[in-house]
Amino acid sequence: MSQEHKTSHQGHNLIEVKLEASKLDIGMHVKKLDRPWLETPFMFQGFRVSTEKELQQLRSLCEYVIIEVEEHYWFSYQKHHLSKRQESERKPIKPILKPITQALPEAKTLYDKADIEIHQILDLVKKTEDIDIEPIKDTVNGFVKSVVTNPNALLWLTRIKARDEYTAEHCLRVAILAIAFGRHLGLPDEELKLLGLCGMLHDVGKMVIPDEILNKPGRLTAEEYEIMKTHSEEGYKLLMEQSGLDPVVISVAHHHHERLDGMGYPSQLAPEHISLYTRIVTIVDAYDAISSARCYKKASTPAEALKILYDNRDSQFDGDLLQHFILMVGIIPTGSIVEMTNGEVGVVLSNNPDYKLKPKILLVRDEYKRPQSEKIVNLANNPSSEDGNPYEISKALTNGSYDVDILDYKKPKEYPHLSQFDWL
Repeated sequence: MSQEHKTSHQGHNLIEVKLEASKLDIGMHVKKLDRPWLETPFMFQGFRVSTEKELQQLRSLCEYVIIEVEEHYWFSYQKHHLSKRQESERKPIKPILKPITQALPEAKTLYDKADIEIHQILDLVKKTEDIDIEPIKDTVNGFVKSVVTNPNALLWLTRIKARDEYTAEHCLRVAILAIAFGRHLGLPDEELKLLGLCGMLHDVGKMVIPDEILNKPGRLTAEEYEIMKTHSEEGYKLLMEQSGLDPVVISVAHHHHERLDGMGYPSQLAPEHISLYTRIVTIVDAYDAISSARCYKKASTPAEALKILYDNRDSQFDGDLLQHFILMVGIIPTGSIVEMTNGEVGVVLSNNPDYKLKPKILLVRDEYKRPQSEKIVNLANNPSSEDGNPYEISKALTNGSYDVDILDYKKPKEYPHLSQFDWL
């Protein structure tokens, strides 16, 4: 709900909200339709819905409408309806159905297709041309199926990052992380689809920001930062023009930089007005941004990113949700590059929910940092290295350390002993 859409009325802020016609209620003031007024039986351009007949006519004629509503009432309405969604029966977390050797190729195909689609959509936005949301919805549905089958496959792919493709790939990664997080929280599939769409489109407004600011290789000036901050308002405006979008998706694009302490932007929302979906996307958005290399900064390790988020719990991020997120990704997330206490270097394949500091690791460098015959160790089984000492992680490394690039491991290799280690 952009500042430009606010007006004052008897001490209250009125805002324009895009709403699916099926969600209209009697008493709401309809200001605009998704079709010309002359094509409808209504005499006036703008009226308050007062009868069941009017309500049914609007629902049958329109896919969505623009309503004018007091801001305070709207946030209360959202909170009520979102709480009903959140309190819906959560399904138990589904078991992993496929080993990663089977799930990863399928996930990679999905990821590559989504990568093309998000680039196309962002390019169209930059050219101010019409966009089609349906392919993105189909892709998100595929992501949900993949995450439900084996979340590690797509989470693995989120560790593959190209600095010059940040915005598009960041949108993909936020979508995947949000879906995986929702799965961890036990949300039903329909909620996972909604979360994925929120993540995919949360930064669409950045395409309106001038390239010299968006990709500036140094610190932004105060004036440039104010321009950058408008991307949430711009995203809101862009998505308001799209038909068939759940209002939650539009709201997340608008408010994913709000904070629980009321110091966020653009609306400085109070915490009770920040939805579950916005809180989830805010966490995964910040996590991916901090752990990604940009033209103006090096990437932090996933562990460093989690520490930054944790240090800002309850002020910027929802503390309870953040604890669940840390449990999901693990202290050392899938795809991390680590050095062992004996000097060997490896890539984290997956985390054990019961032993967060004991993941499965693919060892790829020996103690002298030379390439070695790759082998998988499961730290939960307390294995020992050749010197007889137990394998333990010494520290996390950034991608590219000792010439180990996660991109080289996006496709599982044919390890004769793979099934023995149950690479999940």
